[in-house]
Amino acid sequence: MNAQVPTPEEWLAADPDPVTRTELELLIKTGDQAGIDDRFGDRLRFGTAGIRGPMGAGPNRMNRVVVRQTAAALAGHIGSGAKVVVGYDARQNSEVFADDVASVLAAAGCHPVMLTPKAPTPVLAFAVDHLGADAGVMVTASHNPAGDNGVKVYLGDGAQIIPPHDQAIEEAMASQPLPPRELPSATREEADVSVEYLTAILSNVAIHGPFHPLAYTPLQGVGLPLLSRALDSINNGRPFVVEDEAEPDPLFRNVVSPNPEDHDTLAKLIRRAEQIDTPLALATDPDADRLAAVVWAYDNEWRILTGDEIGALLCDWMLRTAPGGTERVVANSIVSGRLVGRIAAARGATHVETLTGFKWIARAADDLVPRDDGLDWRLVFGYEEALGFACSDQVRDKDGISAAVQFVALCRALAMEDGRTPIERLGELMDEFGLHRTDQVSVELDGRAGSEVMGVIRDRLPYRFGSVEVVEITDYRHGVGGLYPADVLRFDLADGSRVSLRPSGTEPQIKGYFEVVGDIQVPDPLLTLSEAVRELIYEANSAISDR
Repeated sequence: MNAQVPTPEEWLAADPDPVTRTELELLIKTGDQAGIDDRFGDRLRFGTAGIRGPMGAGPNRMNRVVVRQTAAALAGHIGSGAKVVVGYDARQNSEVFADDVASVLAAAGCHPVMLTPKAPTPVLAFAVDHLGADAGVMVTASHNPAGDNGVKVYLGDGAQIIPPHDQAIEEAMASQPLPPRELPSATREEADVSVEYLTAILSNVAIHGPFHPLAYTPLQGVGLPLLSRALDSINNGRPFVVEDEAEPDPLFRNVVSPNPEDHDTLAKLIRRAEQIDTPLALATDPDADRLAAVVWAYDNEWRILTGDEIGALLCDWMLRTAPGGTERVVANSIVSGRLVGRIAAARGATHVETLTGFKWIARAADDLVPRDDGLDWRLVFGYEEALGFACSDQVRDKDGISAAVQFVALCRALAMEDGRTPIERLGELMDEFGLHRTDQVSVELDGRAGSEVMGVIRDRLPYRFGSVEVVEITDYRHGVGGLYPADVLRFDLADGSRVSLRPSGTEPQIKGYFEVVGDIQVPDPLLTLSEAVRELIYEANSAISDR
């Protein structure tokens, strides 16, 4: 057990939550050492997007003590007198956690500003810069299961924290004493920035064409009120909502999963679209920072677009409607597809690859060398394949609401021009730049850390996937091209295909991403790559078990 982790008895003395205290008392009383070790053998750490995990007792779960530790460490990092915006979604304990954050910050001499009402994550990101704050804290677990919660921390630039700030906060959480169970009462300012947020994200929306009906689900999260107001503002009316998924529910009882990447989750949305006879259906995840799109295809079936396909359509649209030249920056993660980079180059924009996570994508234009012409670099569009899109440089995080509005505007423009659909526009882009197809797999590791399995893969690097030879291997572990070091491997293949591997930042699994460029073949290279990647990861995991 880590010497810096408190004992269960010390934790009990600091825990203000009767539910998690009862949980821990039962573990101690029954002598459940495995359960105690699971909760106290490690602590939650900052991953791709903040700290998140299952709720429960101990430092390796999300609970009020961990939230208070995070707030205290942040206060120490930014200093007394700092203004911190605090937001929360509709998950279990989100409001309680947010109240704890504000109370700890106030006790440390900071000035907390609580967003009202329950807010999507992109509103918090906007509010940090808009209110001139020094930091921000968003209580959310995004698209994670109902039993999870989490905390995202933002710096004063409105983007999520990056090294060394996250490392400093983690170290402070591990070294500082546990916070007291009873906190002093504290006053805090409240703010509603929804009007200003909507004004900001609508400022670059190009409106063409008539009303375009759409079906929509917020997946029992907090996206509906602001998306409805945004669509009203562009004269598109309110969306036709999946009725039993419209209102927030901390338990997500009416959805298959709160993750819009799960295709089964979108089944009721498709049925709603069929009821109103519309070819467009959109979904945001519970904190409304991701967007899924389903469109009616010309082969008379519904097509759930991949994140890379939505990214290509939105990139093309944003560059068509955003005037300028090479000062316009388009960014995507290193595991996303290559089509967006080729669109950016053809449209005269500058393309930047970043590590996975919008904490990197949002800053893609920040560190570029100053231009000789005096123009400022500006991020016009950023995306990652996991349904995250940034369409406004006034929100320095992924934003499902602004992406949804831009997607509707795109559909309206296509319909006005000559009755085209998003699928037809995607086909035109493929004709122009070549057929790009992407897919991914997530391989569970039976609780084993993904970094451990990645180490085995590095010891036995593959030199072919299926029958196709690997021509280049890029290991981002020590940093590549100025990027911060990351546990990512990329394999470029002789036929132009690409495979990328990285451990999940929130779960014991490895994610494999693959892209095939060129005409469809039999057997399908995507399926061949998928099978080869699974086999590679399974063999590496088994090698550890056999030691």
